[in-house]
Amino acid sequence: MTITAASGVLSFGGQVAKGTLATEWYRHRAIAIDLDAIDEVREGAPEVGGIPVPTFPYKSGPVVAGGFTLQPRLEDTLGWLLHGTMGDVDSAVDDYDADIYNHEFILKADAESYVPYMSFRKAIPGNGVDADTDLGQIFKDCKIIGTSLVLPNSEPVTMRVDVLGREFSLDHDPSAWTDENEFEHWESIPVACVTGGYIKIGGVEYPVVQATLGFQNVPLDIRQERIFGDPFIEDVTIVQRRLAYDITVKYNDPDLYAEILTKGSVGGGATGTIWGPEPKTASLDIKTVSSVNMTGKSEPYSLRVQADEVMMSQVGGVALAAGQGIMMRFTGVALEATNYAKFTLRNLNDAGYVWPT
Repeated sequence: MTITAASGVLSFGGQVAKGTLATEWYRHRAIAIDLDAIDEVREGAPEVGGIPVPTFPYKSGPVVAGGFTLQPRLEDTLGWLLHGTMGDVDSAVDDYDADIYNHEFILKADAESYVPYMSFRKAIPGNGVDADTDLGQIFKDCKIIGTSLVLPNSEPVTMRVDVLGREFSLDHDPSAWTDENEFEHWESIPVACVTGGYIKIGGVEYPVVQATLGFQNVPLDIRQERIFGDPFIEDVTIVQRRLAYDITVKYNDPDLYAEILTKGSVGGGATGTIWGPEPKTASLDIKTVSSVNMTGKSEPYSLRVQADEVMMSQVGGVALAAGQGIMMRFTGVALEATNYAKFTLRNLNDAGYVWPT
């Protein structure tokens, strides 16, 4: 028989410290989950003595890796993943409506490389007849190493979360698991075409056809995390953090193209004519909103990403193709600034996302 994945469960929670499993778990629906224990079996080096074939296998030690793809719900639990990505949160009541909260997920002050430990769980469905065919996987001492948003022009926004972790265990009775919440409904999923969403560079809203945005917590090579006499990696050390984006923009006039090429030259800018040495940089502001308003409110749930300064690098120039619109593609990363990057989740969660201690 074929076992389907529909009744599987993904949940996550913040850890007090390394080595301490989360005690509060939050579940979220997912499109795909490939987070798992990677247990690599390797072939030993060839040996002299016998016939010329492989002679022995060995294991190199397990690691938790992979991730999951979501249609993010902005109602509540997504905030724990954003906190796990960025490292800190500042929650405040809205200036005009005491029921609405703005949760700003930012780098931790004076500890900008800090990424908290998280625990994850994945329940793998059984055959639906025998309960002992269900299997639970529990992943401990994990860190989020990447969170990316896919921003199409006519579909729901999707989010990919990538994880790296130290330890795992198996639970043959995941039906006993309990979570702090039920699965959130669809109303708070952001949809790209809903009025109120935008993508702005330097305060200017551009006609963007598609975009991706990702925050990366780049880990130290795991070969440097392994120590003699221990099958598990010692830690998940973050060595670099970066916000990157990739956008495709409709070519409506030559101003942006000219400014990219001529900035820094004499007379350079939107009307410039010769190459300039100065890279184009500007602020980045992206907002996406749900198609349904918050309960009892006249505005939708929203997620906003901001960076004080990003560089713009044009990819491929301006291509002309028969039967196609003219497009420009830009990529770039956020640069060091007072406010390097910020994710703002706007919802009705008055409890906030205070990390357990």
